[in-house]
Amino acid sequence: WRPDIVHCHQGLSAYSVLRAGIDAPAVCTFHSPWRDEFLEDAGAKEDSLSGPLRLLYRLATKLKATWIHHMEGDALSRCRSVAVLSHYSRERLEAAHGLMPESVKIIRGGIDLENFSPVPSSERESLRRRLGISGLTILSVRRLVRRMGIDLLLKAMLQICSRVPDVHLILVGKGPEREMLEEMASELGIGSSVRFEGFVSDEALPDYYRAADLYALPSRSLEGYGMSTLEALASGTPVIGTPAGATPEILLPLEKGLVASETSANGISKAALPWLVFPSALAELRPRCRSYVEENYGWPEASRSLEAFYLQVLSDEKGQG
Repeated sequence: WRPDIVHCHQGLSAYSVLRAGIDAPAVCTFHSPWRDEFLEDAGAKEDSLSGPLRLLYRLATKLKATWIHHMEGDALSRCRSVAVLSHYSRERLEAAHGLMPESVKIIRGGIDLENFSPVPSSERESLRRRLGISGLTILSVRRLVRRMGIDLLLKAMLQICSRVPDVHLILVGKGPEREMLEEMASELGIGSSVRFEGFVSDEALPDYYRAADLYALPSRSLEGYGMSTLEALASGTPVIGTPAGATPEILLPLEKGLVASETSANGISKAALPWLVFPSALAELRPRCRSYVEENYGWPEASRSLEAFYLQVLSDEKGQG
């Protein structure tokens, strides 16, 4: 059996598959530089070490970073074409591996508009009660590591809580920094306003998006696309995000006020407060969020773009044959 095309999405699996000798043209979707993601996460861990252990860890990190960068570059060199989800990722790809922008296709991702969808106001209130949500609620679905910026969001909450009564933050996700973040919330004096929900199943997650009043994406860096941003918007929940990565590409066409002026606690709070102080503005924005995603990020449009990408690769393959 011979597939028509091999499509890879991640450096390690791509390296393995593309060296296996499968007799079919290969393409790759480049999401984010593997080496840069590794170094960001490793740097956060290094900060917790001391003395000789830190030096050994730094050396091991450097050697591994060099190798995984080579693996990713090798995989990309074996592909007939490369795609990205955003202009930001295309720029990162050029910087990391020298692929010129004109040779890289941008194919925006799609979202399941049936799974992630709003509910009527009456049903939403019932949903909020079932989830134990009351008052204005900010949601963030993140892996709890440094580059996701949850510490910035907690510091922003300190400023937000001083201005807006009865506001709460729900954090969905797990990761190595949970204990540190819980301690930070307590030290900031906002522990009672922050709920660490931990892991939430794919089946239950859409209800959290529907129930929230505002979604926060506090990423520090390497936000190659932001599927959680689209999941929230598709659910009718406005999103505020830092100007990191591809977030502005998604949010600015919808509403400029949704993008923070800077990637900091102050920037996040300044972006969130106008919406939280005037909840009626949030309510008016909810249907616009849904319509925006329907018009730009549905599966039909994404699948057509992907199919056209495949057909072009196969056409080029046939022409070369």
